[in-house]
Amino acid sequence: MSNPSGGWRWHWRAWRWRGRWHATCAQIEDWLMAQTAMPSDTLVLIGASAGWMMPPRWLARFATVHTWDIDPWAAPLFRRRHGAALRAQGTALHTHTGDALAQLPALVAQHPGALFWFDNVLGQLCLFEPGRTEAVERRLRGLRDTLAPVAWGSVHDRLSGPVREQGLAIPPLRAVAAGSDTTAPAQQDWLRGIHAQSPWGDHLTAEVFPRGTPLAQIAWPFKPGHWHWLEMGWRPAQRP
Repeated sequence: MSNPSGGWRWHWRAWRWRGRWHATCAQIEDWLMAQTAMPSDTLVLIGASAGWMMPPRWLARFATVHTWDIDPWAAPLFRRRHGAALRAQGTALHTHTGDALAQLPALVAQHPGALFWFDNVLGQLCLFEPGRTEAVERRLRGLRDTLAPVAWGSVHDRLSGPVREQGLAIPPLRAVAAGSDTTAPAQQDWLRGIHAQSPWGDHLTAEVFPRGTPLAQIAWPFKPGHWHWLEMGWRPAQRP
């Protein structure tokens, strides 16, 4: 219940607002389904929650899916939401409760051919270490070295804040490169397009991906009057 990014309150909110999130989930699905070069044997899904925003068609691409989440509600709810569909497609599902970030080196060694996907978790690390901006950014940059031997990707919060929402539609997905300055005119135009109202909070994820990595920007109408700016991308394994 005290988890700032999970727990039963999060699942209730996700269930209640799943209709609001439909267009965002569709953009995530379209982008993921277009990434045909991703490995498709094993998926290690970190921060899986109940898979509220994960498309079943994409999950079913994999022969095996391992989900990880610190939230004890996550595993049974993920199985309830996605288990039957994955079984029907012949995908083996294994759910785990624990801190996959703490075990990441061991998991990388255990699944060398897998795709590691961080499902809206990296942008939450700042909630667990408030006021420790440099420590959070350093930890996120350090993930690159740990993950270098495997393919990996993430969808995460970049910024979030209030919007003037009346009559506002979800803008199209926008392609950018990692390292883009959020104060640049094109980025500010994108924020104005969703009627962003100051102040917006920074989730400290600007350097999750190496500079130049192709990314997608997606608007997420998280709750009435409060939206998130998501970024999503992936990296192939960096073989020695």
